[in-house]
Amino acid sequence: MSSDTYTMEKDLDLTQFVCRFLKDKGAVLETVNMGFDNAESNGMESGLIKSGDKVVDILLPKELADALDVEEYISVAPDTDSIKSPKDHKLYAIQFQSPLVDRIVSMAGAKPPFLQASLKFDYIKTQGFANLIKEQFEFQKIKTRITGSGETKARYLLLTCRFLAQSDEQKQGLLDFSFNLDTGAMVSGMDRMMVNAQKEYQLKNIQGYSKKEIKNIHKLVSIYGPDAVEQELVGFVQSMNRRFKRDSLSLDEYYNALVNEMKESLARTGISARLVEEREEKIALIPDELAAKKNDLLNKYSIKINFTPVAALAVTTPCVSLLVTLIAGNRKRDISMIYNPVTKQIDPLVCQSCGMSTYFAGLCKNMHLNCLDCLNQGCTLCL
Repeated sequence: MSSDTYTMEKDLDLTQFVCRFLKDKGAVLETVNMGFDNAESNGMESGLIKSGDKVVDILLPKELADALDVEEYISVAPDTDSIKSPKDHKLYAIQFQSPLVDRIVSMAGAKPPFLQASLKFDYIKTQGFANLIKEQFEFQKIKTRITGSGETKARYLLLTCRFLAQSDEQKQGLLDFSFNLDTGAMVSGMDRMMVNAQKEYQLKNIQGYSKKEIKNIHKLVSIYGPDAVEQELVGFVQSMNRRFKRDSLSLDEYYNALVNEMKESLARTGISARLVEEREEKIALIPDELAAKKNDLLNKYSIKINFTPVAALAVTTPCVSLLVTLIAGNRKRDISMIYNPVTKQIDPLVCQSCGMSTYFAGLCKNMHLNCLDCLNQGCTLCL
């Protein structure tokens, strides 16, 4: 069989996906057009096949066949109802939620695609950085002075993640992150600005990340992910909050009515002292029971978010490293800032307390760089 003879119609997207996946894994494929005119020539009885039906014969490597739990020689088709199964091998339907397609999808998504690219620029900014700092950053009671600059290389990771937000309902979608791996800053919008950059993709000897770097990437996603998801799911968050408030109010009304009813019953004549004591004990337990019910509600409507990487592009680009002196009264501290030629901006700084990127910063009494929120709450490195 020739591996280049199979072609599928444009509307058979799922079959195209399956065929491309199997071919990339080493399978050999051949399409058989099962119309009335050629049914006999393909070893099928005439009249059993609708005109235009397509069957793909596939010879699988043993390892791939074992992984998919199928035979080494199979046939697949989008619609198997009108096709008589071959006697010498099995015919599988390529349909959503079919067992074979589910196994292929799981295998295809098990390892996210990872690319590496180097960027090149004919021109990189060499001056005007002081004005950029004034335009982009706001420092609290600090003056800045550039004391040095030089061209260097910076590493960025453009990461696409699938998120699953689970509460009483669940929502899912995709989020794009752009991180400076050397500083930990999130460079918003860099992925969209990469379109016009001159790229040279590395196709061989692609190097992954060390365990320490992967752990750092997980940390960055955990830092920036929740806020990014909340912005994507404003309506979802508001809906869960409304439901929590509604059900919480219903609980308050129910237990308040219950307490009032039990207290009124104590005012009746003829009630024994033992019954009074028992009901008073029950009334005393109601606040704890209400608190437990509200805690259950909080767990029900709290939003838990999971992230799964689905694609990554590691980028190395020339940039300009700026040595900047921060001057607070008679105290000084030197920091490094990065001019990014893709965004044509200076990358944000990273708060030493919370790890978030920021354009609004200050120095604590021990000269730790903090975002304004952490500066007001107290530097965590000084506690």
